[in-house]
Amino acid sequence: MTELGSEWDARIRQTPETDAYYRRINSWVPPVEELLWRTARASTLVRFFPSSSHNSLRLTTSCDFATAEDVGPCIVYRYDDCTSPERRPQYWVWDAWPRDWLRKPVLRTYDVHAAVRELERLTAGVAGVVESASELTLQYWRIRAAEGG
Repeated sequence: MTELGSEWDARIRQTPETDAYYRRINSWVPPVEELLWRTARASTLVRFFPSSSHNSLRLTTSCDFATAEDVGPCIVYRYDDCTSPERRPQYWVWDAWPRDWLRKPVLRTYDVHAAVRELERLTAGVAGVVESASELTLQYWRIRAAEGG
């Protein structure tokens, strides 16, 4: 298994504990981390290193925080109405990390698969992590072929 795959799997192994914590304290953060991370792990997003920030799925170009660059688009999860007994987890997909909360998300959905698909779409033009020289060569030839070269 690659370092990238191991990182995703390690993150997923931690999610049941995180979800159990949020269930126990009846938090405004829904216990959906495991579902989101497993869905993302099965997508093209695995070409990035996973990162989290409280209630979000973020992507980076490296596991080294000193050199990692954040990939702008991300998913933030929260309840649609924190005070309602019928509250439901909602996924907000952003085209950039939401530093300005007046800015609107690209997508708000209750469907984790739709959220991951939208994040895939937003990151389609972003190169993933290159783990080896052979992978770099393969990416080079894919780009050349796509350019008609």
